[in-house]
Amino acid sequence: MQLIGGLGSPYVRKVRVALAELGMTDQVELVPSGGQPGTLNQETSGNNPVGKIPALIMKDGAPLFDSRMILRYLNDVAGGGLFPAGDWAMVRRESTAEGMLDAGLLLRFETFARPEEYRWDGWIDGQWQKVSQCLAALNKDVADLGQVDAASITAGCALGYLDFRFPDRHWREGHDGLAKWYEEFRKRPSMAATGPTAPPPA
Repeated sequence: MQLIGGLGSPYVRKVRVALAELGMTDQVELVPSGGQPGTLNQETSGNNPVGKIPALIMKDGAPLFDSRMILRYLNDVAGGGLFPAGDWAMVRRESTAEGMLDAGLLLRFETFARPEEYRWDGWIDGQWQKVSQCLAALNKDVADLGQVDAASITAGCALGYLDFRFPDRHWREGHDGLAKWYEEFRKRPSMAATGPTAPPPA
């Protein structure tokens, strides 16, 4: 199998962390490919009509795209572990963390990729408000993030992205429980090996 995507993408990181946690890293080749907002990635368009990363080429050669779908496929191939049956509270936490990641990425696009004269302060404030609400929700449910599953992986990658792109936003303030959880979760080998500046496994 092949995983198409850039090392700086938090969505690609989610898949790489899941591969490590499922013991599948050596079954998937990482094919580096980046992209810019507003520009169709021609390299990935053949495998994903949206032209976004990541895309996973399955064993039968067919593509899957969207990191959430890819995690479900990998979980199925591995025989389970990331999606406890019937645990809709976990799915809610996963969606919360995914929403935080989505808002963080949109905030990054607005404050970095868009020319300064076109930036919209109201949009920037609105995206950070979404991030803040997700942080509060995950902080409230932090006791349930103890198990390594799709929710904890997504939350860990989302918080890592905030550290990477928005260190000046100080997300830890007011979220002591979540900050403490993350300090331990980020030490996992799967997280340490897949940070934004970490190279792919040899």
